[in-house]
Amino acid sequence: MGTHRRRSSRSVLLLTALSAVLPGTAHLAAGRRRVGTALVTAAVVVLGVAAIVGLRITKNDVLHLVVRPGALTMIEVLAALFALVWIALVVRSYFVVRPPGPRTGERVAGVAVVTVLCVAVAAPPVVVARYAYVQRSLITTLFPDTEVTTVNEGGKVAAKNDPWKGRQRLNTLLIASDAGPDRQGVRTDSMVVLSTDVHTGDTVMFSLPRNLSLRNAQLPPGPLAEKWPNGFTDFDGLLNAFYRAVTETPGLLQGARDRGAQGLKLMIGSILGLRIDDYVLVNLEGFQEFVDAIGGVVMNVPRRLPIGGILGNGQHVAPSGYIEAGVQRLNGFKALWFSRSRSDSDDYERMGRQRCLIGAITKQISPASMLTHFQQIAAATKSLVETDLPQGLLQPLVDLADKMRGKTDIRSVQFVPPLINTSDPNFELIRTKVKQALVPPVKKPVTNPKKPTPTPTATPTNRPGGTTTGGTAGNPSTGGATGGSGIQSVDQACALH
Repeated sequence: MGTHRRRSSRSVLLLTALSAVLPGTAHLAAGRRRVGTALVTAAVVVLGVAAIVGLRITKNDVLHLVVRPGALTMIEVLAALFALVWIALVVRSYFVVRPPGPRTGERVAGVAVVTVLCVAVAAPPVVVARYAYVQRSLITTLFPDTEVTTVNEGGKVAAKNDPWKGRQRLNTLLIASDAGPDRQGVRTDSMVVLSTDVHTGDTVMFSLPRNLSLRNAQLPPGPLAEKWPNGFTDFDGLLNAFYRAVTETPGLLQGARDRGAQGLKLMIGSILGLRIDDYVLVNLEGFQEFVDAIGGVVMNVPRRLPIGGILGNGQHVAPSGYIEAGVQRLNGFKALWFSRSRSDSDDYERMGRQRCLIGAITKQISPASMLTHFQQIAAATKSLVETDLPQGLLQPLVDLADKMRGKTDIRSVQFVPPLINTSDPNFELIRTKVKQALVPPVKKPVTNPKKPTPTPTATPTNRPGGTTTGGTAGNPSTGGATGGSGIQSVDQACALH
């Protein structure tokens, strides 16, 4: 049984505070050894298990956890229960050591301190529960809860150790939309296919110009070919109008999550000779919030770039500002204008900058930054991203993203002049270049560091779009067509190293 002796207010509050850190302290001080020992033992066991888990868990384990809605729901419930139990222990500890008939001043001080302690002990688990709720809301809102049918040629995942079911590459269409209050309909400002080897992380980006003519294109069999049997001629017949044309045609591709994006997947897949597995559509206006959420992005700005300068109707006006040249960390506003500035640039230069920006974000964003800023990222992502990536692929994609960041150099092909005549494109040549680009580069043999092998060098020249020519860098304004391959390293071209 406990003992009651008159303790000072200071000792009562001190024992209560100690019990908030190590439950059972107040019970032991009050002579309730059995309960006190049980509470101390339970607290030590919980802390020990938490320490072991903390030492053994990896970043990928954490990322696997935060993409599983079921696990996130469990975290919410457990965190809430933990907060309630801890609050109850603090309150009970105070009553155990509080002397009978406390004076009014002691009672007021006790209530105040216990309230503060309850808030303090409840704050960490409540924050964890809040983070889990926000993350679960993001996952369930953004990613469809469907069978993994867009990958694996329409088949279901059969083996746990192979979510790709034998597929060698994952082809994702990245779409940048320029929808806004000053524009009619949605026009796709940038279209890039990210093709990644699911085993090695080897990645190639294929950039398609917005002004690529589809007048002579053979549309993929099915509803699209039936709608445009003689080539796509609506809205000047350009690729950046295809999304709008599909969405404004009633009943076309009915049932798709986004009819316009599904149409682009089929059309661009036909152009490249690839099966496009899924898409990610980004609203450029919302892109600004995302870059701010990840803390900005470091870019090599090749020259002074104007901000603004062209209205939605094509009228030229004075720029509202400039992005100065040099290597710098761009905030969301400047990153947006780095990608879309065009008052004194052509579409091909802007494509080069967009490709560099995608490559920089892919390289620079880390699991740590995602976890640190994930509430801001989640809020920004909900308003700026739409995708048909299924929830079932999120855990494999975590591993794939890690391979992309750590082991590979992203290569890029742009289908622009002189490699491709955008007004009358050679689609067979495009498909040939895609096949060539997907062949992994041969690794150069390691030479003796004491006797380095001299290699010819060329004087690098800075080109619009942050691309370096000379050597093997290529030139975005010509599609990187040095040597006729059109293939270049994003890191080298954009000076990302």
